[in-house]
Amino acid sequence: MLQEKLDQYLDTLLMQGKIPGCGLIVRRNGNVIYKSCKGLRDIEANTPVEENTVFRMASMTKLIIAVAVMKLAEEKKLSLNDNLVRFFPDYPEEKKRVRIRHLLNHSSSLGQTPKSMDYYWKVLDLKEDLKSRTDKWAWMPFDCELAETADYSAFVNFDLLGRIIEVAADMPLDDYLKENILLPLKMEDTGFFLTDEQMSRLAACYNYTDGKLVRESGRTLLLDASTTEYGYCSGSAGIFSTLHDYDRFTQMLAQGGVLEGVRILSEESLRLMRTPRQLSDVEWVPGCPWGLGFMIFEEPERAGISVAPGTYGWSGAYGTHMFIHEPTGICATFVICMGDLNGADSYISREIERIVFG
Repeated sequence: MLQEKLDQYLDTLLMQGKIPGCGLIVRRNGNVIYKSCKGLRDIEANTPVEENTVFRMASMTKLIIAVAVMKLAEEKKLSLNDNLVRFFPDYPEEKKRVRIRHLLNHSSSLGQTPKSMDYYWKVLDLKEDLKSRTDKWAWMPFDCELAETADYSAFVNFDLLGRIIEVAADMPLDDYLKENILLPLKMEDTGFFLTDEQMSRLAACYNYTDGKLVRESGRTLLLDASTTEYGYCSGSAGIFSTLHDYDRFTQMLAQGGVLEGVRILSEESLRLMRTPRQLSDVEWVPGCPWGLGFMIFEEPERAGISVAPGTYGWSGAYGTHMFIHEPTGICATFVICMGDLNGADSYISREIERIVFG
């Protein structure tokens, strides 16, 4: 029944010409209960979506960064209560109020409103690395009082965390992720930089405009902010991956931090990550507070979201999505590349959730 409903929904989108192609894996207790790759990754070249098609994961990068931070905390190389000045000694004293846990749960008051984002765009230089960019944020103004609201920091918080990983681990961010998370999980097509062969498998990005799919051309706001063209590793949005690879990451989380005998993170760290960390009465999404890196769908009905209470996960700007519900053992990974799906508010992700939990 689940197979039929998901196939019918996705096939309808394809037949109506609303999406180019996509991939979805749904599991229960580790066992595949739905798996399909549909449509085209490149309409003009008539090349199909496959499990090894490469997608821009955008903000699903943040989940990998959050796991890396928690892993370093387990190794006592940092603490969730460490403040910014420990890792950025040239930052002013006022930045001591921001701690790692504030970055993880989007309560830092940095990069959340036009007040700080105006500063972000003013000092942005695309031809700089992670250290150079984050060093320039020393004088970024706070949006509000710390923990006054639980908004969303699209670029700033997790780029700061990416740089903190580099300092704490004493190695480049991409190297740390590969050595400690990606390669141990056999995620060989996941990272910030693509080989020529991987680039040949990259899904093109489309928008549904005036009743038809139009290929994105040139650069976009997101690409400009997270480009790896000059060696910039964006902890917020820079990772590429495949359905096969990211499903392994999702499985690891769903199975308590271990996959095929390889432990990436302790069960206690995962418990902390999926525990609601709402620090104020102001909610960004009603009933859905932030954990440490994840959004927790605590009372999803308040936001009109059809998942089981306690589900956690997150999405990417190009429509990628993942979610996990520990009590039922259900987890899902969805990949697509469209520029107009509104990221975490994608109607496609919402309908997949409704079907899975229906």
